[in-house]
Amino acid sequence: MYSHTATETPEQLEQRQYQTREQQRRQRSETVRKMLLAMAEDPRVVVLKLADRLHNMRTLSVMNQAQQQNKARETREIYAPLARRLGMVLAQAELEDLAFSYLEPEKFTKLAGEVEEEKRKRQPIIDQICRSLEEEMDKAGIHATVRAWPKHLSSINRKLEQSGAELSQIHDLVAYRILVDTVHDCYLALGHIHALWRPKDGRIKDFIATPKVNGYQSLHTTVFCLDNQLAEVQIRTHEMERIADYGIASYWYLKERGGARLSTGEMITWIEQLREWQRELPQNADEFVEAVKGDIFQEQIFVFTPKGEVKDLPRGSTPLDLAYRIHSDIGDHCAGARIITNLEDSGRLITRIVPLDYELKGGEIVDIMVSKDAHPTREWLSFVRTTSARTKIRRYLKTYERDVNLQLGRERLDLALKAAGAAGLRAVSYDDLLNANTHKKYSAPDELFIALGRDDLVVGEVMEHLAPLLQQRGEIKAETESSKNGHHHNGSAENSELSQVVVKLAHCCCPLPGDPIVGLLNPNKGIIVHRNDCRTLRRYRGHESERLLEINWLVIEPQRYRAPIILTAHDRAGLLRDVAAVVADAGINMTSVASTTNASLQKAVITATLEIEAIDQIEPIFERLQQVKNVVSVKRDLGRGIHS
Repeated sequence: MYSHTATETPEQLEQRQYQTREQQRRQRSETVRKMLLAMAEDPRVVVLKLADRLHNMRTLSVMNQAQQQNKARETREIYAPLARRLGMVLAQAELEDLAFSYLEPEKFTKLAGEVEEEKRKRQPIIDQICRSLEEEMDKAGIHATVRAWPKHLSSINRKLEQSGAELSQIHDLVAYRILVDTVHDCYLALGHIHALWRPKDGRIKDFIATPKVNGYQSLHTTVFCLDNQLAEVQIRTHEMERIADYGIASYWYLKERGGARLSTGEMITWIEQLREWQRELPQNADEFVEAVKGDIFQEQIFVFTPKGEVKDLPRGSTPLDLAYRIHSDIGDHCAGARIITNLEDSGRLITRIVPLDYELKGGEIVDIMVSKDAHPTREWLSFVRTTSARTKIRRYLKTYERDVNLQLGRERLDLALKAAGAAGLRAVSYDDLLNANTHKKYSAPDELFIALGRDDLVVGEVMEHLAPLLQQRGEIKAETESSKNGHHHNGSAENSELSQVVVKLAHCCCPLPGDPIVGLLNPNKGIIVHRNDCRTLRRYRGHESERLLEINWLVIEPQRYRAPIILTAHDRAGLLRDVAAVVADAGINMTSVASTTNASLQKAVITATLEIEAIDQIEPIFERLQQVKNVVSVKRDLGRGIHS
C-alpha cells in the first residue's frame, strides 16, 4: 500500500491537514461542552478537570510548539475564565500565567523582569506600609496577619493594555491583605485604616454584606498612605481567604470540617444556575463553546434589583439582558428601566429612566419597566448582550413573528403616509394596496405589511405607487423633488407640508435655534424635534430611519425655548440665592433648579432650566452668571435626559 504523502498533491495534503485540524477543534469543543454539561449535575467534575488542566499546563514543555499553542489558547479562553467564575483564584492566576508564557513568551519574560525590578524598588515602601498596618492593628487590639500580596503577571499585563500606562504608574502591583478572626474585626479594622489614612472616594467596596455570586467575601479600600501614595487594602477573615483562593472547591473542604459558609441551599441555587445556562445555550458544540466564552466567562458586572437581589451579567449588558435574566415574560414586555446610581462628581444618588440599549454599570440599582404593549423585535437582537436573552428573543420571534411583522409593517406605512401629509392608512383602500406596483405582487394587504415589517420590501417602493393616487384624490399635495428622493423635508417646501403636522421640541435634549436638528415622526404626537446628537435617536438610525425627517428651524414657529444649564462653583452660603437673582434680573424665567454639594471638595453644582425667547439671550446670561462670586463655569447641559 502507498502512504498518503506519496500519492497526494501539495493541495490535497494541505486540505487533509486542514480537515484534521478542524476535526481536532470540533473534538475539543465537544469535550468542553460535555464537561460544562456534566458540571451542572456535579460541580466536582469541573474541579477535577481544572486540576487536570493545571497539571497539563505545568508539564506542557514536553509537547511540540503547535500543541503548546493550542493547549495554551484553550486554557486562556476557557479554563482560566472558568476558574475565575468558580472563584478559584489561585488556579486562575497560575493557568493565566502559564498560558501567557507559551502564547507570548518574549513579552512574558520581559514583563516578569520589569515587574521584579519594580517590586525591588518599591520594597522599602511595601515593608513600611505593612509595619504601619501591623502597628495600627496592635493599637486597636485586633489579632491580625498583614502581608503584601503580589498581582500575577497576566493581570498586570491586562491592566497595562487597558490603561496604556507605564509599569511605574500602576499603584497596585501589590495588594495589602489583612486577615482577622471575625467579621466584626473586618469592619473594625476598616475604620482604623481610614482613621490612619484618607480613603479614595468611590473605592470602598463591601463584598461581605454583598458577596459575589461565586461566594467571594472581603472588604476593599484604596487609601492615600505614605507620601500620598495609593495603596489597595483587602480585609477578610481566614475562612474568607480560603474561599477566595479555592472558590467552590472550598465548599467540600470546609463541609467535611463542619465549617462550610455556603449552605446546601446556596449550592443547589448555584447548580440550578448552571442547569439554566445548559438549557439556554446552543447544542452545537462550536456554538456552545463560543457562547460560553462570550457570555458566562467574560468579565462580569453586578447590579441590584429594587428588592436588593444581586444579579451578575457580562460587561456591556443592557436592561433587556437583566429583564430576561429575571424572567422570560418580563423580558418579552420590557419597555425600559429606571436606574438609581451615583453622580460621579458629587456622589449624590439620582434616579433616571434609560432606554433598552443602555449599557448597565456595576453597582446600579435597576428597576425594569414593563408594558403589555411592548414585545420583542428584530432590533432587540442588535444590542442585546447575553446568549440567554438572544435565544429567548429568537424563540418569541419564531412563534409570533408573523403578527409582529404585520404590526410593524402597518406602522411603517402609516408613518410614511403621515409624513407625506396624508391621514395615514385611513387614506388608502384595500385595492390601493393590492394593486401596489412593487417588484412582487401580494395576495392580500396583510402580506404586503408583513413584507414591510420583515424588510423584504421598502416603504419608499410602496409610496411611489400610492403617492400619485393620493395626489389625484387630493389627499396629499404634489410631491417635491426632495420627497421623491426619500420622503424628507427640506427648504421652503417644508412650510406647506409640515403645517399640517404638529411640530414640538423634545424635552430630552432641549434643542435651541441654531442647533443641528432632526425630526422624529410620532404617529400620536406629530413630529418631535431633537438635537442631531440626541441619544434617543440612536435606536431609530438604521432600523426605523423612515421615521427620521430632515428639518430646519425655518419651519418651526418661534416659541419659548427650554435651556438646561449646569453651573459649577466653590460652595458658599447664599450661592443659589445669588444665581437665582441674576437670572430674575435678566428677565428670564427659571422653570426648575436643583443644587448638589460635595462637602469634602467644597464644590457645588447647580442644574437649572431657563426659559428663553431667543437664542441671543444665552451668551449674556452666561456672562452675568460667570461674574457671580465663586462661580467656576457655566454651560449648557447637553446630556440631560434621553426620553421625550
